[in-house]
Amino acid sequence: MNRRRHTECAYNLMQPLDILVGTVAIIFGLFLMAGAALDAPWLMTLAKPRMLADSIGKPAARLVFAALGIGLIVLGIAIARGWRVDWG
Repeated sequence: MNRRRHTECAYNLMQPLDILVGTVAIIFGLFLMAGAALDAPWLMTLAKPRMLADSIGKPAARLVFAALGIGLIVLGIAIARGWRVDWG
């Protein structure tokens, strides 16, 4: 009984944080998608994207960043809706 009350309280406190973290993930995903779709110079001037573009080519690097953006958007939606990994 005590454990149930504790988890309900923790769930109520975590819900606003879930929405915040999910929203931040969605925003970063949108930035990655926009940068990849528009071939934004600000994306390829960063060190890691430039290194990836040099190693696999710029079109492939743009596809990788678009896929990462989609993944972040999906993950952000899942987190904002309250999805959690059951660790045990």
